[in-house]
Amino acid sequence: MTNQEIARVFDKVAFFLSLKNENEFKIGAYGKVAKSIREYPISIEDMLLAGEDLTRIEGIGKILAQKVEDLVIIGSLKILEELQAEFPDSLFEMAQIKGIGPKTILRIFDAHKIKSLSELRLFLQSGEKLAIPAPYESRIKEFFKR
Repeated sequence: MTNQEIARVFDKVAFFLSLKNENEFKIGAYGKVAKSIREYPISIEDMLLAGEDLTRIEGIGKILAQKVEDLVIIGSLKILEELQAEFPDSLFEMAQIKGIGPKTILRIFDAHKIKSLSELRLFLQSGEKLAIPAPYESRIKEFFKR
């Protein structure tokens, strides 16, 4: 598993925790781990295979080091599986729209049951209005013009 793949999993956890309106510290911790791993110059998987201590990486304490190890060795992360039981995994792809955060994505999902970029595009093409403030809808429309 590459550092990018590991970081993406931790980004997803942070995103889904945001959807749940979890503690900002917890959300931030997962986001920081994702950033640190993404930018780390050495393969996390190789470090684990060599028995190296992941807590030497900025933002990774003992608990999160264990989660990284679980992810790399087992191939899954329990907290992400629990969050994906609550929210469609495809909501995460909507986070790539600049200027649209988890709260707006959750509002779109709750109001319209839209759970992916393709469904969002189809909804907008139908001419219907999203149940969000106009500036956010404009950002979404601009995203699809690219």
